[in-house]
Amino acid sequence: MKSQSIQNKNESAKFIFPLLVAVTITSILFYIDEGFYNFKWMLNVGNWIAFFIYTAGIYLLQLIFILPFYKLAPQFIIDSGKIFLVMSILLHLLVIVLL
Repeated sequence: MKSQSIQNKNESAKFIFPLLVAVTITSILFYIDEGFYNFKWMLNVGNWIAFFIYTAGIYLLQLIFILPFYKLAPQFIIDSGKIFLVMSILLHLLVIVLL
């Protein structure tokens, strides 16, 4: 039963972590480019449409590159990617709180 639970977590991680990375990267890009180093871009609906298009594009590119090699990657590479993701999200939240 435990092995099935672990497999289900790994299967969902294949799709959740790239989505979080895509949202984080797109948020940083929009913070710099659209908002001129602030989050006022969030007030415009047109910017949200572009945000979702960019996020979807980055997400799909990640899936295209990640999924074929996911079974070949050693576990330590997958774990280090998760650690990097958590650190980037914390850094992103820190920037939001400080500004």
